[in-house]
Amino acid sequence: MFSILLGFFDAPTQELMKDFCDQCGQINVSCASTKEEWFTLFEQHKYDCFFFSFEKDIMLVRSVIFTLRNRDEHQHTPILLFSTKIEYLITAFVHWRSCECFLLPLDNKRKDALTSLLHYYVSLYKKIHCDDRKFCQINTSKGLYNLPYSEILYIESTMKKSIIHLKNDAIYVPCPLYQVRSMIADKNFVQTHRSFIVNLENVSFVDKSKEPWGIFFFNSDKEAFASRSHKKTLLPFFPGTDDDITSNNLE
Repeated sequence: MFSILLGFFDAPTQELMKDFCDQCGQINVSCASTKEEWFTLFEQHKYDCFFFSFEKDIMLVRSVIFTLRNRDEHQHTPILLFSTKIEYLITAFVHWRSCECFLLPLDNKRKDALTSLLHYYVSLYKKIHCDDRKFCQINTSKGLYNLPYSEILYIESTMKKSIIHLKNDAIYVPCPLYQVRSMIADKNFVQTHRSFIVNLENVSFVDKSKEPWGIFFFNSDKEAFASRSHKKTLLPFFPGTDDDITSNNLE
């Protein structure tokens, strides 16, 4: 969820900022009144945006912003400054062009601008994280593979290495199967055999008449397998009865 850390606002303005965030939905808001409180929250949690009151202790806010911008992961994180003093905001804009500035109190025009900005940040966050979930990064000594999850049929273990079988290709990676599995976050990937991890999204048919079961895929002649110990993993997705398992386990 998109998260914002509010810093150094008085109680009424803090509540106003929280109300704006609530209206935009799916935003997690944390609040800090002191420098110690702010840094404690900052070190303990990950934040996607920062709101600061640029009103009283200007040097404090400046030092906090410098701390943020000196960290690689926060060089471009959105920072919004709020003040009743336009001269403070002009100075901030000159020194930190990457910050958005809002003059208080917020009139209707500024309220609309803030709401639109928050909607933009949330929609961008969703898009970025949705894209993250669509791709799998396999990092090996021979290179970094950025593969769409939807293209992967299954992953096969062979001689302490792995073969990633794609719809129209196969990639050999110098990693054992368990290491490749640890790099895959998608819940559609399940282990069906000591030597196979299968992408259920692409499975068209499970042949339970074979031993081990044969797993087939849409628009492909490739085949993976489900061993006895892993058959129950498949049953919730490809329903069968206990007899299916029992009869196929009889030698």
